[in-house]
Amino acid sequence: MKSIVLDDGIEYLIYDTEMIDDKIYTLFVNIADDSDICFRKTITKNNEEFFVGLDDDTEFEKVLLHFTKKILN
Repeated sequence: MKSIVLDDGIEYLIYDTEMIDDKIYTLFVNIADDSDICFRKTITKNNEEFFVGLDDDTEFEKVLLHFTKKILN
């Protein structure tokens, strides 16, 4: 799996990526602590892709539910 250091300075594995409501979301798992996960949304600016935080709790809950269902099935 590919890893990346996010803006919090922590190295994460890119665990999974999914398209949800026409947006790309990625699930990251902390390399040092697999109980620490985070989600980021992919945006494109000037033909470059960036991982950004989610907008609000509603978006977070939608993404969490989607990945949870996928992992548990």
